[in-house]
Amino acid sequence: MKRIAIYLLGFVLSFIELVLAFFHKSLCEAYACKLVASYVKYGEFVLILTGVIVFFILTLLELSRFNFKDYLIDAILIAALSTEGLLLSFQIFSLKVICYFCFSIFLIFLIIVVWRLLEKHYSMFFAILGFLSVFCIGFFIMPNLSPLRQGYDLFYSKTCPHCEKTISFLRNSHINVNLYDAQDYKNFLNNIGIDEVPVLFVNLKDQKRFVIGEENIQKYFSQSSQNSNYNFFNKNQTCIIGDNCTK
Repeated sequence: MKRIAIYLLGFVLSFIELVLAFFHKSLCEAYACKLVASYVKYGEFVLILTGVIVFFILTLLELSRFNFKDYLIDAILIAALSTEGLLLSFQIFSLKVICYFCFSIFLIFLIIVVWRLLEKHYSMFFAILGFLSVFCIGFFIMPNLSPLRQGYDLFYSKTCPHCEKTISFLRNSHINVNLYDAQDYKNFLNNIGIDEVPVLFVNLKDQKRFVIGEENIQKYFSQSSQNSNYNFFNKNQTCIIGDNCTK
């Protein structure tokens, strides 16, 4: 019954994410999740729906008395963990980010695989081998699709007065920031729904987020705001990328 509870946990998480996707929402609101979702060929809905179906089938098989159910469960888990190896390698080696929802699903599959391995389902070694093989191959073949580096990345426009003020603020505050002309990365920003600057990407070990607007960026770097629930996504004092902004 405990293993069924893990299957149901995966099903519930995937189903909630599926429902939220209808409303363009997500359990994971970090920019990393938005970026990963933007690269799914047929949309994130298809990928999430696949997860819902997989966990539903695993739950039914676990409850059934079908003679060959263990073989089917093992086959599904081998395919699932190998697929997770592909998804994680793409995120880590190509996008340089981690989708927290995707990683949660990976952990659920990994727990199930290890559990079955401890129950002497030795075919689960193939699941682990499949994951490691695909993940390691990704290290060599995945292209680098993200300009983001560790630390702070600021996208600006040469015609944006708010960007100039933001850059001056950061320099006067002695904050090290990687600067990018937003016009050169317009497709990258559009993929995650950003069309205004300045926008600051925070890529720290314990924090992944983006902050839009001159005022919001300054508030973020105030000691009291970095770990607060302040809504840094409100577009305040921004310019449309490519526009000759004078406001």
